[in-house]
Amino acid sequence: MDSPHDELALYERAIEGLELCIGELHDQAVRVADEYMKFVDSVEAKSTGWESRSALQLSCTKKGNHLDLKWTGIKWFGPRNARTSLRMKIQRNAETLAYTQDKLKPYAKEWEISSVLAAEEKLQVIRRKGKHIVKAIISVRNAIKMAKARGGSLPEESDETSAQDD
Repeated sequence: MDSPHDELALYERAIEGLELCIGELHDQAVRVADEYMKFVDSVEAKSTGWESRSALQLSCTKKGNHLDLKWTGIKWFGPRNARTSLRMKIQRNAETLAYTQDKLKPYAKEWEISSVLAAEEKLQVIRRKGKHIVKAIISVRNAIKMAKARGGSLPEESDETSAQDD
């Protein structure tokens, strides 16, 4: 690198590129959610009564570089003419970053479970990619800190080192 500024600028461009990747993953997740909701809306439009409505909500949010792609269960309480809903957090497997069929099935209707699992399969891949990209951003930020701590330049080769190479 010609100057310390060039090295830091290169790291900043790397972070910008990684942040664009996070934005693209969010866009992919929103498309998955939209596809799922179109399916749910089409089925619910033909159905009558609360019993046939989906009890799952899918949300895709982005705060900074964090993607939050989660399923929430809905439980209804009270008499039919004055029902209230309660949102229930559904546990996700911390290692695989996926919601399992066992966790989703209590909230999913029979007509939607295959669509829910198909959407979740796509979302799991997006979550895993996002996790790796965030780790890369953290690594690049640590490299920036190291570069700034030593003045932003690469260590120069000493005369002794270049003499040993000959």
